[in-house]
Amino acid sequence: MTTTLELQSVAFAYDHQNLLQDISLQIQAGQIGCLLGPSGCGKSTLLRLVAGFEQPRSGDIFIDQQLIANAQHHKPPQERQVGMLFQDLALFPHLSVRDNIAYGLQALGAAERQNRIKQLLDLCRIQGHQSKFPHQLSGGQKQRVALARAMAPKPKLILLDEPFSSVDTGLQGDLALEVKSMLQADQSTALWVTHSIDEAFAVADQMGVMLSGQLRQWSSPHDLYETPAHPAVVTFLNHANLVSGQCTKDGQIETPLGTLSLANPEQFTADQKVQIGIPKHHIKVTDATPNAVVSQTIYQGDHHLITATLNQGGVVQWPQAQALSKQQAVALQVGTKQGYVGFADPS
Repeated sequence: MTTTLELQSVAFAYDHQNLLQDISLQIQAGQIGCLLGPSGCGKSTLLRLVAGFEQPRSGDIFIDQQLIANAQHHKPPQERQVGMLFQDLALFPHLSVRDNIAYGLQALGAAERQNRIKQLLDLCRIQGHQSKFPHQLSGGQKQRVALARAMAPKPKLILLDEPFSSVDTGLQGDLALEVKSMLQADQSTALWVTHSIDEAFAVADQMGVMLSGQLRQWSSPHDLYETPAHPAVVTFLNHANLVSGQCTKDGQIETPLGTLSLANPEQFTADQKVQIGIPKHHIKVTDATPNAVVSQTIYQGDHHLITATLNQGGVVQWPQAQALSKQQAVALQVGTKQGYVGFADPS
């Protein structure tokens, strides 16, 4: 499978402030890559670099193996064959649905243009709305029209910048899956930016976590979740507990929850302090000697989220069906033997 988008050590600064540092990623043709991170972390700035609205300070950007930007070279936006789906959708209010979609198809002959418009009206399920104007559409319908317009000229890459920020929260999940299916049906390649963890996991073939201008990890959703490569990824996803321990001579880690295996023992020396991310659902309550005290129980519908302070220091959370009382002593252990990725303990 060929690579549509590749970034190699891309950095960007504005007004002497470093906004992006050493960003490297790849998106294969026909796949959706998703950048996940909080507001202000640099996600939209990265999209602007790929689209051509900004130029990198260093590093290289390739589309279809062709260099489009670095510090010395800048291909204009209109020559990159990149489509964009903006946060505010940016539909032309004076144009009908049909004419909005047709806007980027002026280079096609009349018959070919009509065929592409019909194909997109069908694909995006807006067949009955082609004569309407944007103010006559629902939020979801506007979203489909904006996507159809971005896809119309069959760009090499489509950029989606927080595409559901203007849509009611209750519709966002369904719309994300709809947009994903439309992109896949048209064999489009996309870079999708969002701050929503659920949205990212729902749509991404590859995904990464961006924090403070740095891409902390770029991998499959499964690997990002199960084997986070940085403690900041664990903290941001909030699906695992950061637990500190000490590396043993045989490459394991001694923790308040027992001795666990390390997936990367070669990176540490005996007696070195190490952190690991233990998924919350790996924590189990046993009938052994208590090693923690419950500090909070929160009902979350289908389970209770329990928070406890470990006797040896540190706080962990885990889900379970039954509520526990505050100050209740419990015995906790890790219910899996898998190897955990270790991080150097900053303390």
